[in-house]
Amino acid sequence: MKVTAALLAIAAGLDLLVWWAGAGASWFIQDKVLRVTQVKDSFGDWTTKEEFVPKFVPGLLDFAGPGAGALFAVALVLLWLSRKEILDAPDVGVGASH
Repeated sequence: MKVTAALLAIAAGLDLLVWWAGAGASWFIQDKVLRVTQVKDSFGDWTTKEEFVPKFVPGLLDFAGPGAGALFAVALVLLWLSRKEILDAPDVGVGASH
């Protein structure tokens, strides 16, 4: 039971890091991002328009990193508590009679 919970915690921590990377891989939490677009002005010239638009981007140092680290720590503690179950398990296939 503890090993299953530890594996789920590891999977959740990895999922959090993958979500962080897919959402923009920012170091810090951002609530607005810069959007640069090419627009045609009234004279017919192309210019760049820069504006900040609201978008949540998770940060590694203040959101995803501590969250994933906490999940990995919980998994490590659960694996440490279940070390007897893991190490005292009978060997399957090694010297076992059929």
